[in-house]
Amino acid sequence: MSQIPLNLRPAARQSFSNFHVTPGNQAAVSLLRARDRWPSAAVLILGPKGSGKTHLGQAWRNKHSGEFIDDAEAVDETTMFDVINRALAGQISGLVLASALPPTEWGVSMPDLKSRLNAMPTLTLAEHDEASLEPILRELFDQAGRVVGQDVVSFVLRQCERSVEALRELVLELDVAAGSKKADLTKAFVAKYLRERSEIDLFSSPIE
Repeated sequence: MSQIPLNLRPAARQSFSNFHVTPGNQAAVSLLRARDRWPSAAVLILGPKGSGKTHLGQAWRNKHSGEFIDDAEAVDETTMFDVINRALAGQISGLVLASALPPTEWGVSMPDLKSRLNAMPTLTLAEHDEASLEPILRELFDQAGRVVGQDVVSFVLRQCERSVEALRELVLELDVAAGSKKADLTKAFVAKYLRERSEIDLFSSPIE
């Protein structure tokens, strides 16, 4: 089995400038960027896995030095209630919560916390579809200096997780792998790489 080359490039700092805006997230991005136009000091980002919640939350925190809580549904209720109150009181420069679930599905028992969550402005991110991901994927290949055919783009979108972060990581891996073999990124090369990566993941999983 071939060894998968390691991607040793440092992870990019999350920012609004390297977040890909699509029709499904444009409204949320616009409001997050304009902190002075928020209707409240705390907002909630809702969206499925891979829609960009974590990237946007971290980008906002990096820009405004506020608080960002990802997977907010899993946070202790007392801790959540306290940080919301501090944001509303102006003790921190703002609060962004993110979750794949609406607050009605968090199982909140504290009445005051429940009312604050229900009153919180909500920004909704749509799941990426193939039409929005294709130009993003092409741009990622261009940034890596790789010219690929439509067959490669279509194959990657069929085989991989529909999130920008997953695609970005895969493109970096493919670039490193192709560079180590001095090969072009053809569909056959990508298919072989994904197959070998899948086999490595399989054999590295603990045996139950």
